[in-house]
Amino acid sequence: MEKGLISVDRWAEGSQAYFLTNLHTDHTQGLSSTWAMAPIFCSRVTAKLFPFKFPNFNLTLLRVLDLGSWHSLSLISPSTGSKVTVQVMAIDAYHCPGAVMFLFRGEFGCMLNTGDFRWEKNCERAKLAKEMLLNALKDDAVDVLYLDNTYCNPTFQFPPREVAVKQTMTLSLGLTHWARKIFCFTSQMHLM
Repeated sequence: MEKGLISVDRWAEGSQAYFLTNLHTDHTQGLSSTWAMAPIFCSRVTAKLFPFKFPNFNLTLLRVLDLGSWHSLSLISPSTGSKVTVQVMAIDAYHCPGAVMFLFRGEFGCMLNTGDFRWEKNCERAKLAKEMLLNALKDDAVDVLYLDNTYCNPTFQFPPREVAVKQTMTLSLGLTHWARKIFCFTSQMHLM
């Protein structure tokens, strides 16, 4: 894909559209409440959580991408000045609330940016997301893969999601004498 069209989790000048895979700090470095360069495309849940991380952000700059649907963007080629159509689909990354992968396609071919994802083998939601990706690809291949491999090192040992949630709840219950309210958020959380 030609430089100057899109950026994923990068917040420097020079792109026409920006995409946010999740709200963790390592994906938002350089983004602030005063952002005004261009629209930011993200999931519906990320858009709902955005004001908590970036108070006073101009929310009209957020563009919600529904999961599993193709969205078309008309951009301008920086090298030729001609119109370029980029299609994008957000796919559940099952990493944290609102986390998505982005599948792009256009004249440049097919590009997948995984962001952070956690597709566990026996997880029904991960199976549905994988089906969504395979159905979107049909007979196409991914020409360019941006794989977030932050925690791919075998020295990192993460418990299954269910175990991590139980451990968090156990720890939280031990804190009840310090806190009046304890909130537990999971990827299954639905925001109003």
